Amino acid sequence: MKMHSGTRMFALLACAATLITGTDSAFAQQGEAAPALRLECGGIGLEESQRMRAEVGMHALTLFFSTMEGGFVTDVATRVDDPLGDRRVEASCGPLGQLDVAEAGRYRITATYAGQTQEHWMDLSPGGGARLALRWQE
Repeated sequence: MKMHSGTRMFALLACAATLITGTDSAFAQQGEAAPALRLECGGIGLEESQRMRAEVGMHALTLFFSTMEGGFVTDVATRVDDPLGDRRVEASCGPLGQLDVAEAGRYRITATYAGQTQEHWMDLSPGGGARLALRWQE
């Protein structure tokens, strides 16, 4: 049976996709480690905010970003460092951020909003449910 070049290319792509999917599944089945640091930012809509607040206990740390008057803020340049593990994650967050860590340790949280930077050191553990409220003058 003779294959046309287009059919052959499709077959090759299908095989490659199967291999890639199979490889990913194999790693997941073997217990591939989750990323050392993962930061999810959001909470803008009511539904997302309620979901994130309900999941506080599932994360190492939940960050709350607001003004001194209690209004929520967004676009907070947020960075979390694990200096001993030489790992870092950064994102633009707000009004909520949730951090997952792979192992217990001391982490540095740096957040900048409207030119003002705050830095906090926290002892965190996976699923520890810690909370940190960061407030700024507007």
